[in-house]
Amino acid sequence: MTEGGASHPSGLSRHFASAAGREFHYLRTGSGPVAVLLPAFPWSAGSLSPLAEALAAEFTVVVMDLPGCGNSHSLGGSPTLGDYAGAVAGNLGALGIDRCHLYGTGTGAQVALEVAVRHPERVADVVLDQLPLLEDSQRSELAERFCPRFDPSWDGAHIAAIWWWCREQSLFRPWYRPAAETRLDADESPPDVLQRRAADVLRAGDRYGDGLRAAFAHSPANSLSRLEVPWTLVTSPADPLTPPGGRIPAPGPHGTLIDLPPGPDRSLQLRELFDANGGADRSLQTPARTPDAGAIERGYLTTTSGQLLMRRIAGSGRPLVMLHASPTSSALLEPLMQKLATGRPVIAFDTAGNGDSDPPVGEGPFNIGDFAAIVNDALDVLEMGEIDLYGTHTGALIATEVALTRRGIHRLILEGVTLFDDGDRPDLLPRPELLANYLPTFEPTWDGTHLAAAWHFRRAFTTYWPWFRRTRDGIRWVPMMELAAFHRAFVEVAKRLDTYHLPYRAALAYPTADRLGRIEVPTLIAAHPDDPLQAHSPEAAGLVPDGRWDTLPDDITGVAHLYENFLSDR
Repeated sequence: MTEGGASHPSGLSRHFASAAGREFHYLRTGSGPVAVLLPAFPWSAGSLSPLAEALAAEFTVVVMDLPGCGNSHSLGGSPTLGDYAGAVAGNLGALGIDRCHLYGTGTGAQVALEVAVRHPERVADVVLDQLPLLEDSQRSELAERFCPRFDPSWDGAHIAAIWWWCREQSLFRPWYRPAAETRLDADESPPDVLQRRAADVLRAGDRYGDGLRAAFAHSPANSLSRLEVPWTLVTSPADPLTPPGGRIPAPGPHGTLIDLPPGPDRSLQLRELFDANGGADRSLQTPARTPDAGAIERGYLTTTSGQLLMRRIAGSGRPLVMLHASPTSSALLEPLMQKLATGRPVIAFDTAGNGDSDPPVGEGPFNIGDFAAIVNDALDVLEMGEIDLYGTHTGALIATEVALTRRGIHRLILEGVTLFDDGDRPDLLPRPELLANYLPTFEPTWDGTHLAAAWHFRRAFTTYWPWFRRTRDGIRWVPMMELAAFHRAFVEVAKRLDTYHLPYRAALAYPTADRLGRIEVPTLIAAHPDDPLQAHSPEAAGLVPDGRWDTLPDDITGVAHLYENFLSDR
């Protein structure tokens, strides 16, 4: 998959690659000798953004999502620390990195240590920041107690528990033993950091503790004694895993011990520990990828508004491009993508501001045309010719605008199209009321109540329409969604609570009726029987000059068959 080369506005660009049949995700910035950074489990690469930016002036920096964390596939089974080290070494090979400066923090330092011991030829030097140095009894206790289960429940109790777990780690050591003697002498993590960490746990799911348990099962003492590359051990009084008075090894001929307390300048102080003349490679590759037949491959495309995440199933023939509903992501389209990819390539984007795509550039407010322009940018990067186009709900409105502004749209599918009352149609939802009530904001709070509120906000969508009319008149008399499916969708929302509302607001302001009347390609408008937008979908289809209407079957195979018949109808 070709990925655009421009950087994200923060200076960090995001990428996917594959090693040993496993997809992994990494951030990249800077130029110079290659420095690879490994975050602690279960946090994603973004947790090391400040250090990456501090190193970027002198180094080509790669920050990896460890397996099962962030956007990297898990190893499966019951992985050991050696398995994680082997996966990182495989990732280095996939990126063409023969030799690098290596850094790890916390349990990520344990992985970095094992990479340096087992694959010394790949490591110029290694910085071990807050390496857990624990007694066997402490490691055994942590393995048993550190990673509780967070089974989803309709009342959202697991959301509160995840926030508690993330927050308590910045207060006590260990988090599950709150007492004066275990209190950390450090600033509490701010709400935006805790929000990112909670989203990381939600993203990792019930395997979030795999890496932590692997780390707790392994003592680093023996590995340190075998380390033959230059190493620096960085300790800190705020280390959440190494107890006061923990065993600090003798540095020996290759080692250096440094104490760096927490503070705003810590990333700059860590930068001084990396040797820019240490013999590391000065480049890395963006490797070509050949996914298995029918497999979904992820990648990023760089547009004028930053990076857009793409899911793609390779194939031959006219491509089908798919746009998801807000406020989720194209992850929820994967089952339908696989059903529709039997005879064609299928591509789905996370629309700007949703899922793992950057939001539009600027202050806004944004309109549907802005989101369509970003999709058109992505299609231009892919050098797409004639395509079929599908959109659902907000994605249907973006697809409409793409069809009105782009040549080469063969057929158009719009699922769940919204018509609004602007004062002349009391049978439709009033646009002003929706704009005033439909889109609450969820600014991170220290106690995590914003995340619980977001859970119940999304829950209300399954029981009322519109969700804020929680009265008898607003009841949705439809089958209840399965909890597992609801939770998967919420994870996609939790990633982008700060920008989820941008495409939604644009959709609520969109002049749907006027724009439908201008479509010049054959169009199918469809909806599920329990979709609250179904009632006016036949009317919407009648506005399209070459439009038709159909009710969607209950099963996904039937839906795919209906869509295939339309797309192949000459």
